[in-house]
Amino acid sequence: MTKRTVLTVGFSTKESKALELALNTTKTDVVLTPTTASRLKSESYADANLVVVKLNDDDSKNEDLIRKVKQYFLHFPVILLTEKHLSSDEVKRYDANNIIDIRSFNPVLLVAKSIAREVTLQHNKYLLHQVNSQFKNESYRFESFLKHTEDGVALIYDGQYWATNSAYKRIFSIPDDENIICTPVMEFSSPTSCPVRGNLPKRNFNTSLESLPDETVLSVLIQTRDGDSFVTTLYKTHCFVKEQLCTQILVHNPDAWSSVEKGFTDLRTFDHETGLYNKRFVTEYIDKEIASEEAHGSLAIILIDDFRTIREQHGINYTDDVIRSLSRTINETCSQNDILARYGDAVFTLFSDELGRSEFLLSCQKILTQVNNTLFGDDSQYIKLTLSIGVSFIDPRVTTSKQLTSQADKACDKASSHGGNQIHVFDSVTTPLTVIIDEAKNTHLIQSALEQDRLHPLYQPIVELSQKKTENYAVLLRILDSKNAHIPPDHFILTAEKTGLISQLDEWVLKSTLEQIKEASRQGIKRKFFISISNITYRNTPFIETLVSELKFYNIDASLLVFQISFSDVKIEPTVLKNFITVIKKECGCQIAFDQIGFSQITDSILKEYHVDYLKIDGTFSQNLLNNEESQQTIKDLIQVTRRNNVKTIAKSVENANTLALLWNLGIDAVQGYFLQEPSDIMRFDFDLNN
Repeated sequence: MTKRTVLTVGFSTKESKALELALNTTKTDVVLTPTTASRLKSESYADANLVVVKLNDDDSKNEDLIRKVKQYFLHFPVILLTEKHLSSDEVKRYDANNIIDIRSFNPVLLVAKSIAREVTLQHNKYLLHQVNSQFKNESYRFESFLKHTEDGVALIYDGQYWATNSAYKRIFSIPDDENIICTPVMEFSSPTSCPVRGNLPKRNFNTSLESLPDETVLSVLIQTRDGDSFVTTLYKTHCFVKEQLCTQILVHNPDAWSSVEKGFTDLRTFDHETGLYNKRFVTEYIDKEIASEEAHGSLAIILIDDFRTIREQHGINYTDDVIRSLSRTINETCSQNDILARYGDAVFTLFSDELGRSEFLLSCQKILTQVNNTLFGDDSQYIKLTLSIGVSFIDPRVTTSKQLTSQADKACDKASSHGGNQIHVFDSVTTPLTVIIDEAKNTHLIQSALEQDRLHPLYQPIVELSQKKTENYAVLLRILDSKNAHIPPDHFILTAEKTGLISQLDEWVLKSTLEQIKEASRQGIKRKFFISISNITYRNTPFIETLVSELKFYNIDASLLVFQISFSDVKIEPTVLKNFITVIKKECGCQIAFDQIGFSQITDSILKEYHVDYLKIDGTFSQNLLNNEESQQTIKDLIQVTRRNNVKTIAKSVENANTLALLWNLGIDAVQGYFLQEPSDIMRFDFDLNN
């Protein structure tokens, strides 16, 4: 049995030792993880299987403790321990669906037995779940086979049809819209004791089922309702359905099996695990669309974040069940006429040749939201899933499905590398189709750019919508090629992060920006710069030391330097991030902006805990804002939280006047995007709103 983790809250060292000895007596193999009420956080103890809480003597402290337990461990079984007798009213006050026991700490052996009972119960539930999952797995595959196979299958009880698939009707020329369930079997003579409305036929088309041997493949002459005859193979067996002994027959379709290609259409078209289309089908479908005269369409690659970890923790059967549930969720959320396919183990594709680009992106956002709001699994263990979605569009330069898929895959990689749970759109303007990521080549490109000073900053204005206080610019890094043309970051950032060269790039941007702040100050201009920084960089002590020394050297107003940090870093390494923010806020006086804010909930506690000055909203919101009330409401909710905490909001990717006007009405503090100005190496934007 897998060793279980028991989280103990509020235990003294002596009490923890006593409980450990008692658990050894019951031969319960668990790991005790001690913590205190002040350190309770659900994400820190996601691997806990049981929570044991030691109540205080102070009732007011207990109420706060129980509130935290209910908040952080809503789906965890909880045992409460107390030294005093609890009245019925007190027990009722502590009651919750997941509190499984309330008892005294002494005798501690009974506490250990209570824990042992729960651990054993969880293990048995897990074993039951495995059996049920295997059963559902096989049932689902069988149902998928029945749905898509060209062979006919029928279930017969007491001379009547209980179930058939569509292929069975086609073989015997039964109209597809005719309901034959609970009607006499006309295709084979079979005695029945059930009353039947109408007149029975004078004869059945074929021999009786009773005369056919069981569990034997037979070559038979079959006659259809149209009077046609053909030779095929038939297999009959018995099975129990709803505790009734039924006859099950399988009739091969000779038309389908006369051609290998036709006979295996179902195998070539559908994924039998989920019942969705498969990779081969969607590839052929897209190629046909691209080859048409007026080719158009949108493709999304949908990746399950951290799928390998989920599979390692929960096993194959559990994750197969989760994938089927996820496929149903996506299928129910997307447009009915879109092509949803299982593309890989943890990858789906969604293709639409009907929706416009903005409508398709809205559909992808709905999928992201629906998955965020859904629990997957079963009573043995529920989990939350997030998705990384990459989107690409057919344009005149796309000539094959491989090119379109490569674009979407690259955008999906970008979404995943930024923490997942987000959508990225492939930029066909800045990223040519001919680009193939070559890590060795890109590493050389970055190293030579650093050595030969071929790094080049671009600046894009961030305009405050209320009033002009400061000139704000986002700093965007480019590499110059041999012809002094800009190489966009999509070509080298991933390689820079993999190789660690990102730290040198971040340090170069820092020094270049400090020089710009110093020069602007000499001219009497208050100009603020937003620079992005990788979590690989800020976890390195040398970078922080460089930052402190450079700020002292340039002797500038440090509040004019804003570090943009991906919001996903909060989930990845919160402790390291907090340490970095403490240094740059308290010791240096710089400011912080959380970037790529999407559907993830921003709370008052997050803004206070991380001392945030700005929130930069992901560009997919701005691009799809006009016709998406859900995105508008998300921004409204976000603004309410930020205003309570004196945090400024910035909307990125503003590309038209209507979006700008809507953002203004919603209460956004500042905007950035091509509608205002594309990135430039010259800072001459007029920030005066009156102009």
